[in-house]
Amino acid sequence: MRTATALPLIPLLLLAATPATAATAAPGHAGAPPCAPEDLAVEANELPPIAQAVVLVHVTNTSDAACTVDRFPTVTFGDLDGSARPEPPASSVPYAINAHGDIYAAVRTDDGSGNTRYVPTLTVSADPAHPGTTFTAAEIGAPTPGIPVYDPITTWWFGTPDDAIAALPPR
Repeated sequence: MRTATALPLIPLLLLAATPATAATAAPGHAGAPPCAPEDLAVEANELPPIAQAVVLVHVTNTSDAACTVDRFPTVTFGDLDGSARPEPPASSVPYAINAHGDIYAAVRTDDGSGNTRYVPTLTVSADPAHPGTTFTAAEIGAPTPGIPVYDPITTWWFGTPDDAIAALPPR
């Protein structure tokens, strides 16, 4: 399911997470199956100020059962090679999302080194086996000339937006 939320809703998203909807870390989670792509609603929004080049990714399990995704999102940028690397570095393991639960990750798209390239889209997937949802720069709130990208990183999944944003290392 594709969802693009207007930038003014970001403060509401930051307040909306509750422990009842939080995800649970799940290496070997009591038999929860992998999430089907159609059971996940994916949102992405650039956080102000734009100069920080931070995108908040929000995934909701819309199904009536817990399921698993990868420990961190797969985020790719336009026609550039590669994806955002997880920080801290990690390998793939299942991460459970409760039925109707929400998870969040923060993505820093540009490290501020001055080697920035700009792309018109980014694609987010909760699991590398899923095709992902593509968002335009305008849909996530990035101004012209597009989404700034250089050495992008992503956090692991967290149960709240604040925890995901706080997990980004300083530039």
